[in-house]
Amino acid sequence: MTSGEVECSSTLEDALDQALPSQAFVYRPVRQRVYSLLLGHSVDGTDVCPTVKEWFVYAGNPLQQPDLVRPLQLNMPGGTPSLKRLWLNQEPEVQAQRLDALLACFDLSSAREELQEVEDPFKALCCLLTYLFVQVDTLCMEDLHTFIAQALCLQGKPTVQLMDLELDYIDSRAVQLGSLFVRGLTTLVLVNSACGFPWSMSDFMPWNVFDGKLFHQKYLLSESGHSVEALVEQNRTRLARFQALKSAVCKACMKENRRITSRQPWRSHHTGRWEREGSSSHRTSSGHSRSGQGQHWRDQASGSRSYEPDQWRRYSSSSGWSN
Repeated sequence: MTSGEVECSSTLEDALDQALPSQAFVYRPVRQRVYSLLLGHSVDGTDVCPTVKEWFVYAGNPLQQPDLVRPLQLNMPGGTPSLKRLWLNQEPEVQAQRLDALLACFDLSSAREELQEVEDPFKALCCLLTYLFVQVDTLCMEDLHTFIAQALCLQGKPTVQLMDLELDYIDSRAVQLGSLFVRGLTTLVLVNSACGFPWSMSDFMPWNVFDGKLFHQKYLLSESGHSVEALVEQNRTRLARFQALKSAVCKACMKENRRITSRQPWRSHHTGRWEREGSSSHRTSSGHSRSGQGQHWRDQASGSRSYEPDQWRRYSSSSGWSN
């Protein structure tokens, strides 16, 4: 564990679309906190936790040298619990501590109340969506509708019906969003395992919460202005669940100063993709704007440079993820 390397050398991303950041960067703060949990953390100001070599593909990275990533200490009341306690202790109060550790890895301790109100098996889904929408400013309400609707409609849908789905066309942004979401599911597996399994793994296995063609279908419908009722296929039970899940995610995001808005007004570029007007800054964890910082991310992450943890929490369309 102390000498291993982390590898993710394949992804589905559009290097020309700068509105969505690479999954390598979106989930890096989460991985950093997991490294801290697994490998130790600073004691009396002394960094006793080794850096981790990451081989993650992203635009401009030739994968000739690893990124040296420093662990990021979890922010938990009472400090970070030991692995022995999280993994081996069977006392009832430890299960709550496992969930606290998981939320701390995503830096979403503020969302605990909202997630506790979500019915199983959608707690993990809402946690991941909250994290994504807090991190990526260019995600909008239509995207949230797509993620939730496809997860709900997937429940109980026969495989043959999914195979027979036909799409009018393929949207590259929908492909990248789907890929970003699936990488989030694998990150959830990592965090859940490291924290001693506060949630059932089956709740966020990809085949239970995501299907690429169904997601793409819902995305195209949402983009063209179809109603929520149409997205959930006129099913009243699904509609009620949809509203509950949407409310939980929106409330949790608001606690992190992230207000999810509709795509309007947007403007078209010559690439055929869409960008939200006025989306030209990064936000620090305190919510203030820092314009033009995207180049720093690209430069800092390339080669074998050491990565300073969690400098910005949110990413926007000016981020400069690719050349």
